[in-house]
Formats: sequence, structure tokens, C-alpha cells
Amino acid sequence: MEGREFEEWLVELFEKAGYRVELTPASRDFGADLLIEDAQGYRIAIQAKRYSSAVGLEAVQQVAAAVPFYDMDEGWVVTNSTYTEAAYQLAEPNRIRLIDRKELLEFAHEIGFR
Repeated sequence: MEGREFEEWLVELFEKAGYRVELTPASRDFGADLLIEDAQGYRIAIQAKRYSSAVGLEAVQQVAAAVPFYDMDEGWVVTNSTYTEAAYQLAEPNRIRLIDRKELLEFAHEIGFR
């Protein structure tokens, strides 16, 4: 699965979970690959990273910039991998949620997604 395919997989996952989902353009996305909204109108910018190694702080920086740009309530980085310690350090004060492979697969299983 390539990066854009991972983003499209996430679109299906979050739609199955009940979110309204918008996939941003492949380039010039201003730090967010997906914009999701729950039934109460809570809006989340997501930076998707399909990596074979740990995701670093650049992904956190990207989504942190996307939150005010898209006027979102929160930002998440979602990966099929893990995160570096630097990513965790930057995510905490910026209130960015980091979802790693384990949590992502647990969520998919929980909602009955393939």
C-alpha cells in the first residue's frame, strides 16, 4: 500500500466509524491529509504517514500547522508504524494525538473494519 492508498484506506475507516470525511489534495494539503467531523461537529485534521520506520516530529509540525489553517478543533497523526521520542515530545504541548499501528488496528477491529 502506497501513501495515497493508505489515506484512502483511512477515509473508508473513518467513514465506517461514523465520521464525515474529506480527503485533501495530494499536494499542497497544508499539513492535513484528511479532515474529519463527528456527529456533534467536532473537527479533526489528520496527517497520515505510511512509513517503514518511526515517524518523526515533522509530521507533528505539519498537522499542528493544519489545525488553525483549516479551523479544526484538534490534530492527529495516524501511522502504520511507530513514533520517535521527539514526535511524542512535540505532540504533547501542541495537543496533537499520535495514533500508532497498534492503536489503529485495534480501532479498526473494534468497529469491524477490514
